[in-house]
Amino acid sequence: MQERLQKLTSMPVSVIWHENKTTYLSVKKERGKLFLRLHRLFFNAPTPVLEALIRYAMNRDDSARIVIKQMAHLHFSQTTVEADPLNPVGKVYNLQEIFNQVQEILPVTKVSIGWSNRSRQGSFRSITFGTFDKHRRQIRINSILDTDQVPLYFLKFIVYHEMLHAVCPTKMDATGRCLIHTAEFRRREKEFPQFEEAKEWEKKSLTFFKKRKSHGRP
Repeated sequence: MQERLQKLTSMPVSVIWHENKTTYLSVKKERGKLFLRLHRLFFNAPTPVLEALIRYAMNRDDSARIVIKQMAHLHFSQTTVEADPLNPVGKVYNLQEIFNQVQEILPVTKVSIGWSNRSRQGSFRSITFGTFDKHRRQIRINSILDTDQVPLYFLKFIVYHEMLHAVCPTKMDATGRCLIHTAEFRRREKEFPQFEEAKEWEKKSLTFFKKRKSHGRP
């Protein structure tokens, strides 16, 4: 691979391979030599991608950046990771039962669900109610929702929202920007039977969760 890259530039090239998902490409030019740290996803990359790597490394070419991001997006969207089991049984709500109910209107396959080990409350300017890990095919729901003061329809909506991520995958536009909530995602989200009620409760929930924190509740 280093030889293939070397053929694309007159500058001597040194490559270090890694598996860091956060930074899949880093570049340094020093003493007339090009140093590249590349994720292993590029190890068997086709020639057009290698050309893009060199163009980006040499002059930060925007079109090359898009090619590189598309290659990375394709790789990671197809990558699965062995997942630890999740616990869906909470003090009040059983997420597996809710998941099974939502399955009746939104069938998904090979997805597990459970409560997050820690509540994601942040500064209360925003709250992450749930996440979908596409690599592990897992939905984690914020344990702050495990209370009888949270209406069942709202929790169902959050589960439905995260299940939609398994059905409507992230896409990349022409500029290389990842679109998590696509037009199709937004359209299908509104098909949830109690969409309006759930969104209205969500607007009011900030005060509710603030009070829970002030009383020392998770």
